[in-house]
Amino acid sequence: MKVNGLMTKGTERVTNGTNNNNIYEGDFKDGKAHGGGIFKWEAGEAYDGQWYKGLKQGQGVWRGNEGEYYIGEWKESRTHGKGIYVWSNGDKYEGEWKNGLKHGQGSDIFKNGDVYVG
Repeated sequence: MKVNGLMTKGTERVTNGTNNNNIYEGDFKDGKAHGGGIFKWEAGEAYDGQWYKGLKQGQGVWRGNEGEYYIGEWKESRTHGKGIYVWSNGDKYEGEWKNGLKHGQGSDIFKNGDVYVG
């Protein structure tokens, strides 16, 4: 749906350099992803969650193309707040993030059963 020539809700193919098969489906504001939506990258990654002015913001789930995933909070398209990251080998981190990095309290839980809390 468009209002005043700008998309407010729908599906849009997103071109980014040579990747012409990225797809965003969801809410728009001022021509950018804003509200709830799903972005699927041509390489197989996907993000399903909240957007703010074209950036991942709020709660969301990101899935990588090798089986890894993150469930949690985002700010300016970076992991930020509380979240869980699971690597493709089964290791995971549950805890706090800041600007895309582990930060604050959290637990590294390894596939072999080892746990590091810090």
